[in-house]
Amino acid sequence: MAEFGWAYISGSQTGKGSANSVQFIKTLNGELTGSENFTFDSSTNNMFLTGTMIISGTLQAHTFDVIHTNKIELSSSGGTNFGDDSGDQHIFTGSVSIVSGGLRQHYHHLSVASYTVQASDSIIGVSHANYTSILLPSASVAGFGKMLIIKDETASTRIDSKKIAVSGSGTEKIDRDATYSLTGDNPALTLYSNGVDNWFIY
Repeated sequence: MAEFGWAYISGSQTGKGSANSVQFIKTLNGELTGSENFTFDSSTNNMFLTGTMIISGTLQAHTFDVIHTNKIELSSSGGTNFGDDSGDQHIFTGSVSIVSGGLRQHYHHLSVASYTVQASDSIIGVSHANYTSILLPSASVAGFGKMLIIKDETASTRIDSKKIAVSGSGTEKIDRDATYSLTGDNPALTLYSNGVDNWFIY
């Protein structure tokens, strides 16, 4: 009966293998055995498998925790979420293509007179109408290639006394200047970090 993937057991049977091992048919004559690599703990309802599992059908789980993996392929008809904290880093090697839809970056609405840029910031919209000071993180902390957009969102012209002053951390500069000022009608500044000691306008 082993060829059908099930077995009929009659009478008293004694399992083999290590404690908690799941029993399976070892030979075509119906001999049962177990392995320390495949166990079930009834006190915790946990099943343990050491080795490789090959699934030809569908795997369903309410919770899926990946402790270690060498390669992941995701195919889903719905949305996916990665990470649970702004400090999480997701590193891709290769190209990323967005075939349909768009890319949305983190936006921070700045309505106070001073602000220190956070690692998670990508776009900073300034609605504070008076003098505003923005301090950039150090380039080494931000990392190479970090991009940042700063945009004046107010409805009035920014005169020099109401400028947005963007400064580098410590001795770091923006291009060649310690501070870059945004004045005029809805000015904007787009920057990138070299990951070492400076920010540059592009």
